[in-house]
Amino acid sequence: MSVFTFSRGAAAVALAAGLAVASGHAGDRHAADPGSHSHPQAASSPAAIPACLDGLTLSQTQQEQIKGIVGEYDTDIAKVWTQFGDIYMETIRTEAALLAAIEDNLTEPQLKQVRDQRRRTARHQRALAGTEDRPNQATATPASAVEDEIAIVGVSLSAEQELAADKLQEKCLNRLRSLNRDIQGLHTRLVSLEADKLVEIENVLTKEQLVQLRTTRQNAPIASRFTTQTTAPRTAK
Repeated sequence: MSVFTFSRGAAAVALAAGLAVASGHAGDRHAADPGSHSHPQAASSPAAIPACLDGLTLSQTQQEQIKGIVGEYDTDIAKVWTQFGDIYMETIRTEAALLAAIEDNLTEPQLKQVRDQRRRTARHQRALAGTEDRPNQATATPASAVEDEIAIVGVSLSAEQELAADKLQEKCLNRLRSLNRDIQGLHTRLVSLEADKLVEIENVLTKEQLVQLRTTRQNAPIASRFTTQTTAPRTAK
Protein backbone atom coordinates (compact mmCIF):
# COMPACT_ATOMS: atom_id res chain seq x y z
CA MET A 1 0.00 0.00 0.00
CA SER A 2 1.18 3.55 -0.64
CA VAL A 3 -0.17 7.04 -0.14
CA PHE A 4 -0.91 8.41 -3.58
CA THR A 5 0.90 11.66 -4.40
CA PHE A 6 -0.12 13.52 -7.52
CA SER A 7 2.79 13.87 -9.96
CA ARG A 8 4.86 17.04 -10.05
CA GLY A 9 4.12 17.27 -13.77
CA ALA A 10 0.46 17.83 -12.99
CA ALA A 11 1.32 20.37 -10.32
CA ALA A 12 3.33 22.27 -12.94
CA VAL A 13 0.14 22.92 -14.89
CA ALA A 14 -1.68 24.35 -11.88
CA LEU A 15 -3.68 27.52 -12.46
CA ALA A 16 -1.53 29.94 -10.50
CA ALA A 17 -1.54 32.52 -13.29
CA GLY A 18 -5.23 32.00 -13.92
CA LEU A 19 -6.13 32.49 -10.28
CA ALA A 20 -4.03 35.60 -10.06
CA VAL A 21 -5.60 37.33 -13.00
CA ALA A 22 -9.07 36.18 -11.98
CA SER A 23 -8.62 37.90 -8.64
CA GLY A 24 -7.05 40.99 -10.13
CA HIS A 25 -9.64 41.65 -12.83
CA ALA A 26 -12.88 40.17 -11.58
CA GLY A 27 -12.75 39.81 -7.81
CA ASP A 28 -14.31 37.04 -5.77
CA ARG A 29 -17.65 37.24 -7.60
CA HIS A 30 -15.97 35.66 -10.67
CA ALA A 31 -14.02 32.92 -8.90
CA ALA A 32 -16.67 30.24 -9.27
CA ASP A 33 -17.14 30.67 -13.02
CA PRO A 34 -15.07 33.39 -14.68
CA GLY A 35 -16.45 32.43 -18.06
CA SER A 36 -19.98 33.35 -17.02
CA HIS A 37 -19.20 37.03 -16.51
CA SER A 38 -17.89 39.75 -18.78
CA HIS A 39 -15.01 42.01 -17.82
CA PRO A 40 -16.02 44.53 -15.09
CA GLN A 41 -15.65 47.36 -17.60
CA ALA A 42 -17.04 45.66 -20.68
CA ALA A 43 -17.59 47.62 -23.85
CA SER A 44 -21.37 47.74 -23.24
CA SER A 45 -20.84 49.79 -20.05
CA PRO A 46 -20.15 53.53 -20.17
CA ALA A 47 -16.43 54.29 -19.91
CA ALA A 48 -15.47 55.69 -16.51
CA ILE A 49 -12.49 57.59 -15.18
CA PRO A 50 -10.10 55.24 -13.31
CA ALA A 51 -10.10 55.67 -9.54
CA CYS A 52 -6.36 56.32 -9.53
CA LEU A 53 -7.15 59.74 -11.05
CA ASP A 54 -9.72 60.62 -8.42
CA GLY A 55 -7.44 63.12 -6.69
CA LEU A 56 -6.63 65.04 -9.85
CA THR A 57 -8.44 68.11 -11.11
CA LEU A 58 -9.19 67.17 -14.69
CA SER A 59 -10.58 69.51 -17.29
CA GLN A 60 -13.67 68.51 -19.23
CA THR A 61 -11.51 67.91 -22.30
CA GLN A 62 -9.18 65.63 -20.34
CA GLN A 63 -12.11 63.69 -18.96
CA GLU A 64 -13.51 63.08 -22.43
CA GLN A 65 -10.10 62.04 -23.76
CA ILE A 66 -9.54 59.62 -20.87
CA LYS A 67 -13.00 58.11 -21.25
CA GLY A 68 -12.26 57.53 -24.91
CA ILE A 69 -9.00 55.76 -24.08
CA VAL A 70 -10.69 53.63 -21.41
CA GLY A 71 -13.53 52.68 -23.74
CA GLU A 72 -11.18 51.67 -26.55
CA TYR A 73 -8.92 49.55 -24.37
CA ASP A 74 -11.75 47.98 -22.39
CA THR A 75 -13.31 46.71 -25.61
CA ASP A 76 -10.18 44.67 -26.26
CA ILE A 77 -9.82 43.69 -22.60
CA ALA A 78 -13.40 42.39 -22.54
CA LYS A 79 -12.70 40.16 -25.54
CA VAL A 80 -9.52 38.74 -24.01
CA TRP A 81 -11.26 38.28 -20.67
CA THR A 82 -13.97 36.20 -22.35
CA GLN A 83 -11.29 34.00 -23.94
CA PHE A 84 -9.58 33.66 -20.59
CA GLY A 85 -12.83 32.61 -18.91
CA ASP A 86 -13.58 29.98 -21.54
CA ILE A 87 -10.12 28.39 -21.30
CA TYR A 88 -10.07 28.66 -17.52
CA MET A 89 -13.35 26.76 -17.26
CA GLU A 90 -12.19 24.15 -19.76
CA THR A 91 -9.17 23.54 -17.55
CA ILE A 92 -11.39 23.17 -14.49
CA ARG A 93 -13.64 20.73 -16.33
CA THR A 94 -10.61 18.73 -17.47
CA GLU A 95 -9.29 18.49 -13.91
CA ALA A 96 -12.74 17.55 -12.62
CA ALA A 97 -13.04 14.81 -15.24
CA LEU A 98 -9.60 13.50 -14.30
CA LEU A 99 -10.55 13.47 -10.65
CA ALA A 100 -13.77 11.59 -11.40
CA ALA A 101 -11.84 9.02 -13.46
CA ILE A 102 -9.39 8.46 -10.60
CA GLU A 103 -12.28 8.10 -8.15
CA ASP A 104 -13.79 5.39 -10.35
CA ASN A 105 -10.97 3.10 -9.17
CA LEU A 106 -11.38 3.80 -5.46
CA THR A 107 -13.10 1.54 -2.98
CA GLU A 108 -16.19 2.76 -1.17
CA PRO A 109 -14.26 3.64 2.04
CA GLN A 110 -11.63 5.52 0.00
CA LEU A 111 -14.31 7.33 -1.97
CA LYS A 112 -16.09 8.34 1.21
CA GLN A 113 -12.85 9.71 2.65
CA VAL A 114 -12.17 11.82 -0.43
CA ARG A 115 -15.71 13.16 -0.71
CA ASP A 116 -16.03 13.90 3.00
CA GLN A 117 -12.84 15.96 2.77
CA ARG A 118 -14.18 17.75 -0.32
CA ARG A 119 -17.34 18.74 1.53
CA ARG A 120 -15.31 19.97 4.52
CA THR A 121 -13.12 22.02 2.20
CA ALA A 122 -16.15 23.51 0.42
CA ARG A 123 -17.76 24.51 3.72
CA HIS A 124 -14.48 25.98 4.96
CA GLN A 125 -14.01 28.05 1.81
CA ARG A 126 -17.60 29.30 1.99
CA ALA A 127 -17.00 30.40 5.57
CA LEU A 128 -13.77 32.19 4.61
CA ALA A 129 -15.51 33.96 1.74
CA GLY A 130 -17.33 36.21 4.20
CA THR A 131 -14.25 37.10 6.25
CA GLU A 132 -10.85 38.73 5.83
CA ASP A 133 -9.17 35.60 7.24
CA ARG A 134 -8.09 33.96 4.00
CA PRO A 135 -5.11 31.77 3.17
CA ASN A 136 -2.08 33.52 1.71
CA GLN A 137 -2.28 31.92 -1.72
CA ALA A 138 0.47 34.14 -3.05
CA THR A 139 3.06 32.30 -0.97
CA ALA A 140 1.52 28.86 -1.15
CA THR A 141 2.89 26.19 -3.46
CA PRO A 142 0.60 25.94 -6.51
CA ALA A 143 -1.33 22.69 -6.60
CA SER A 144 -3.95 21.30 -8.93
CA ALA A 145 -7.46 20.50 -7.78
CA VAL A 146 -6.73 16.79 -8.11
CA GLU A 147 -3.62 17.05 -5.97
CA ASP A 148 -5.63 18.83 -3.29
CA GLU A 149 -8.35 16.20 -3.42
CA ILE A 150 -6.11 13.12 -3.28
CA ALA A 151 -2.69 13.89 -1.84
CA ILE A 152 -3.81 16.13 0.99
CA VAL A 153 -6.51 13.71 2.04
CA GLY A 154 -3.79 11.05 2.16
CA VAL A 155 -5.78 8.21 0.64
CA SER A 156 -3.76 4.99 0.65
CA LEU A 157 -3.84 3.33 -2.76
CA SER A 158 -2.88 -0.13 -3.79
CA ALA A 159 -0.18 -0.58 -6.44
CA GLU A 160 -2.88 -1.28 -9.03
CA GLN A 161 -4.84 1.84 -8.12
CA GLU A 162 -1.76 4.02 -8.21
CA LEU A 163 -0.76 2.66 -11.63
CA ALA A 164 -4.26 3.35 -12.97
CA ALA A 165 -4.14 6.88 -11.58
CA ASP A 166 -0.73 7.51 -13.16
CA LYS A 167 -2.02 6.39 -16.54
CA LEU A 168 -5.03 8.69 -16.29
CA GLN A 169 -2.79 11.62 -15.36
CA GLU A 170 -0.53 10.95 -18.33
CA LYS A 171 -3.50 11.09 -20.69
CA CYS A 172 -4.50 14.54 -19.43
CA LEU A 173 -1.08 16.03 -18.84
CA ASN A 174 -0.40 17.38 -22.33
CA ARG A 175 -3.86 18.92 -22.57
CA LEU A 176 -3.53 20.58 -19.17
CA ARG A 177 -0.12 21.95 -20.07
CA SER A 178 -1.50 23.38 -23.30
CA LEU A 179 -4.40 25.01 -21.50
CA ASN A 180 -2.08 26.46 -18.89
CA ARG A 181 0.12 27.99 -21.59
CA ASP A 182 -2.97 29.57 -23.11
CA ILE A 183 -4.01 30.97 -19.73
CA GLN A 184 -0.56 32.41 -19.10
CA GLY A 185 -0.52 33.98 -22.56
CA LEU A 186 -3.91 35.61 -22.03
CA HIS A 187 -2.83 36.75 -18.56
CA THR A 188 0.19 38.47 -20.09
CA ARG A 189 -1.98 40.10 -22.74
CA LEU A 190 -4.45 41.42 -20.15
CA VAL A 191 -1.64 42.91 -18.07
CA SER A 192 -0.12 44.48 -21.19
CA LEU A 193 -3.43 46.04 -22.23
CA GLU A 194 -4.01 47.48 -18.74
CA ALA A 195 -0.46 48.86 -18.63
CA ASP A 196 -0.73 50.38 -22.12
CA LYS A 197 -4.05 51.95 -21.16
CA LEU A 198 -2.41 53.66 -18.19
CA VAL A 199 0.42 54.97 -20.39
CA GLU A 200 -2.11 56.45 -22.84
CA ILE A 201 -3.98 58.08 -19.97
CA GLU A 202 -0.77 59.55 -18.55
CA ASN A 203 -0.08 61.19 -21.92
CA VAL A 204 -3.25 63.25 -21.44
CA LEU A 205 -2.11 64.66 -18.09
CA THR A 206 -0.11 67.81 -17.51
CA LYS A 207 3.35 67.58 -15.94
CA GLU A 208 1.94 68.72 -12.60
CA GLN A 209 -0.87 66.15 -12.71
CA LEU A 210 1.58 63.41 -13.64
CA VAL A 211 3.80 64.27 -10.67
CA GLN A 212 0.74 64.20 -8.39
CA LEU A 213 -0.40 60.86 -9.80
CA ARG A 214 3.01 59.27 -9.34
CA THR A 215 3.32 60.61 -5.80
CA THR A 216 -0.11 59.23 -4.92
CA ARG A 217 0.71 55.89 -6.56
CA GLN A 218 3.97 55.51 -4.65
CA ASN A 219 2.40 56.41 -1.30
CA ALA A 220 -0.87 54.50 -1.66
CA PRO A 221 -1.52 51.56 0.73
CA ILE A 222 -0.65 48.22 -0.84
CA ALA A 223 -4.24 46.95 -0.65
CA SER A 224 -5.63 49.82 -2.72
CA ARG A 225 -2.62 50.82 -4.83
CA PHE A 226 -3.76 49.10 -8.02
CA THR A 227 -7.53 49.14 -7.57
CA THR A 228 -9.64 48.82 -10.71
CA GLN A 229 -12.61 50.63 -9.16
CA THR A 230 -13.70 53.71 -11.07
CA THR A 231 -15.10 56.96 -9.73
CA ALA A 232 -15.85 60.33 -11.22
CA PRO A 233 -12.99 62.84 -10.67
CA ARG A 234 -13.44 66.41 -9.63
CA THR A 235 -14.03 68.71 -12.57
CA ALA A 236 -11.59 71.55 -13.11
CA LYS A 237 -12.96 74.95 -12.25
